[in-house]
Amino acid sequence: MSKRPRDESPARGGSPPSEHLTHNGLLPINDLLSPTPEQQSSTGSKKPRNFIATVACETCRLKKTRCDESRPKCGLCKSLGLECVYNERKTSKRDHSLTLIMSTLHRLETKLENVPINVRNEIQSLQAQMPRPLDGPSDMNTPGRASAVFRHDRHASIGTPRTLIPSGESEVFEFDERPNAVNANGLVSISFSQHGVVLWPGAREILPERLLEAHEKLGKNYVIDSEMNRPPLPMYIYPFPPQAGDEWLETLPLAMIKGLSTAFFATISPFTPIMDKNFYFAFTLGAAIESGFGYTMESCLVLVIMALGCLAVHAHHEGDYPLPGTRGSHFEPPDWLGVVQEEPPGLRFFNEARRRIGFLMCDNDIQSCQFYLLSSVYYQQIMRPMDSWAMIHRAATGCLSILTNHDVNFDEWEGDMKSRVFWNCLMNETILVQELHLPPSGLSRFEEVVPIPKFIGFETLGFVPARSFASDDIDDSFFQYHFLAQVAHRIILTRIRHSLYFYSDSGTFPKPAVNAELLHQLEQWRINLPSALQFSDTPPTAATPAATAISTASPQTAAASPNPISPHPLSTSTSARPLTPAVAVSEAMLRGRYMIAKFHIGRPYLYKALRIPSLLTEDDLEQIRRGLQNAMNWPVVHGIFRDMKSCIPIKFAFCSQFFGQVLLFYCIANSPDPRVRSTLPTGWERWNQEMLGFMEHCAVYSPAVAKDLELLQLL
Repeated sequence: MSKRPRDESPARGGSPPSEHLTHNGLLPINDLLSPTPEQQSSTGSKKPRNFIATVACETCRLKKTRCDESRPKCGLCKSLGLECVYNERKTSKRDHSLTLIMSTLHRLETKLENVPINVRNEIQSLQAQMPRPLDGPSDMNTPGRASAVFRHDRHASIGTPRTLIPSGESEVFEFDERPNAVNANGLVSISFSQHGVVLWPGAREILPERLLEAHEKLGKNYVIDSEMNRPPLPMYIYPFPPQAGDEWLETLPLAMIKGLSTAFFATISPFTPIMDKNFYFAFTLGAAIESGFGYTMESCLVLVIMALGCLAVHAHHEGDYPLPGTRGSHFEPPDWLGVVQEEPPGLRFFNEARRRIGFLMCDNDIQSCQFYLLSSVYYQQIMRPMDSWAMIHRAATGCLSILTNHDVNFDEWEGDMKSRVFWNCLMNETILVQELHLPPSGLSRFEEVVPIPKFIGFETLGFVPARSFASDDIDDSFFQYHFLAQVAHRIILTRIRHSLYFYSDSGTFPKPAVNAELLHQLEQWRINLPSALQFSDTPPTAATPAATAISTASPQTAAASPNPISPHPLSTSTSARPLTPAVAVSEAMLRGRYMIAKFHIGRPYLYKALRIPSLLTEDDLEQIRRGLQNAMNWPVVHGIFRDMKSCIPIKFAFCSQFFGQVLLFYCIANSPDPRVRSTLPTGWERWNQEMLGFMEHCAVYSPAVAKDLELLQLL
């Protein structure tokens, strides 16, 4: 269909043929107001009222002709080549009516928008007046509540398939979040992000002017912009060995494939239990090999696991740990070690997986969710946070699909696997969303209706489950309970964020009672861990690796712990070296989460100390002292991790935490109030240097971390 010239458009008068109707089948507005004779005959015999111009041009007024009101020139002036002038018209009664209607609609729209807020406030007011049930979904005030998490009683399991309905509200996301915004109750919302510390009013009065100017030049979203504008991950593929050609995957030795897969399940999978090891070795691996690593989801899964396996082998090499399934006490290089030696390790396998997923990108089953989650873990390990977030968001989309569009039986293996995928996705998404203010996927709405995983074992006729590849002495339940403990911890951390992160000029917030209750819940979480997961609440020193800071549980605690697992060998060991890299990570992450929760409980008091130090009470100063103490000596960067950096998870999140902590230590040390300065713990300068050293290592792999480091070097 040819286009009509602009001068002949229907909007400028004339009778448009049927093929020139607008896209929704309606005539242009001028033709509706002044139809042609043909249109009159087609719409009825009654003659419509003649079109009256709202405001005619001066030429049409003088000639007393009907003006079509086209701008900048009407049809008559254009045909005569005259200047077309419109005078400002007076407001008519119709204009007043339209204004009144629009104003009324706006008021109604505003009221409708406020209805959910008002209803929620009323519900919260009623809930505050009602006694809370002892075993409600949001109650963890008693030891039994924390213990219930490990009994899998947090959600009732009815043993039959059910369709899930979200029970919570989506996390609020604002595209233009204003720092230090005041809410309806007159409280200032404190950013949970460590990158928000530089925007704290009290901090800006102490931080050097050169740092504030450099921060302003970087822009509000410099972290996201830096990561999104970095060069993409290289797309080239180096076959192994180089002479193997394009079909190199089909020539890989089976020992290499199994070795890399085993290294993944022994090192990375224990603290990110996305895959079922038995199902993988029974079906997934065989299907990929039989297809010649074709364009199947099984091939994609195996390839991304092999990529992560390369990182796991690299970590064993760094820490001088023997590879799984080998004898000895030191790392012995396998014949295929050369496949790991590229930058980053595993890229050749990951690129092969990326090439295949293009034809499978619309799949939304559990395997596709697992692939995208594993891809996000790979991006995390090589410090590409925005790529990791994109993969998490894609996994969340599939996760929402399989949970809401189908009945799910969480008492069966498949339903339990969906639960594992859900919680891995939600926990990883939360870290990036809270730190970088990225839009959430909506997965958190199902937090109260998706049970925590039971880790139901995969069994099928004639298949004998493979023995644990992590260590002959370590039961899989050791890592499973570590994961469940971290799921429970996330619930507490969310409460800390929603309950404490506010400030008032009166100095009455944070409220001591709320603070005490959250500390109590955190302690209940710690003391009700299974006996093999118990650790002391005394922070380890820099010279004591986190792996050694595990105390033997008391008989009372062990008896109170449901489903106790056999004590881990390190529970009573004085050895400074964890048995495996997976043990080192699991134990360090558990203690690290405990410390970061206590730090975040004290962080609003740091905000108060920098903004209104004169209103600080002795209790406030004690909270500041505890918060700063728990900001130091995080186990994930001590001990074996000094050499085994390839095994450290979520390194970008740790760098973000350290960025905010260095700023806070500087501000407290330079506070004009001597009481505030006295809260600094002994050895904070050494810890600052260790954090900066860790960031220097990571800055090579992340442009955002490099910019953070440049800002800190201006202190």
